[in-house]
Amino acid sequence: MEHALTINEMFSIEELAKAGLRQLDVPNISAKVFAKDDQVFFFDETNHDLYRLFSIINKRSFFL
Repeated sequence: MEHALTINEMFSIEELAKAGLRQLDVPNISAKVFAKDDQVFFFDETNHDLYRLFSIINKRSFFL
């Protein structure tokens, strides 16, 4: 069973990769941006090599 990504939860880069997220290179955005299927995930990078999920949007909205 796949673990759901929850807002304000912390994830390692390995967990994100295992969940099938791929990092997007997005200029002018300080957040780390990942995508999977039709969703885009925004993460804050913490000082413990972890990423805190703070927003999930539809991919179509992201590319507007």
